[in-house]
Amino acid sequence: MILDLVDGVHPLIETKLDEFDFDSNKTTYFDDEKVLHTLNAHELEQILLENMVHHEGLGISSNQIGINCRAFAMLHEGEPLIMINPKVIQATEEEVLMKEGCLTWFGLFPNVKRPSGVSINWKDRDGEDYNGNFIGLSARIILHEYDHLNGYTFFDRTSTYHMQQARKKRKLFLRKVKNGKI
Repeated sequence: MILDLVDGVHPLIETKLDEFDFDSNKTTYFDDEKVLHTLNAHELEQILLENMVHHEGLGISSNQIGINCRAFAMLHEGEPLIMINPKVIQATEEEVLMKEGCLTWFGLFPNVKRPSGVSINWKDRDGEDYNGNFIGLSARIILHEYDHLNGYTFFDRTSTYHMQQARKKRKLFLRKVKNGKI
């Protein structure tokens, strides 16, 4: 099921999300018509994967599609990976400054400084525990999506200068899109 991306002012974007309850094996969300839906962990995984592909993201968190649940999908070395109830254990001291995009803010790519590596624990759709160490782009995607689960965005992780520069470039980009030049 493809869900609309919520916009940047949606309350879930700045909300620390609820953990997925494996005891009841369900989470709920309201669709655009305000109809309540219930999802089990397998359905949650499927919706995250479908929406990440449909919206052409390297990652997507559940709140970006209106679901209050600590889960995200990402591409790791070209393969999909779903993390439910993730917990960052440690991040490297070394940080890397790099342009970063977000499905919530189309066309906005500020420079964001993030750790170059991360250790994280998570559960899969069956509630099995996993842990892993990630570096490079995968670490960046994890930290970006993990921020979403905690109510943070890249606005909280970049300087005013870098955001101003990104907004100027976005304005030009959106003008080109509007005029059919892209």
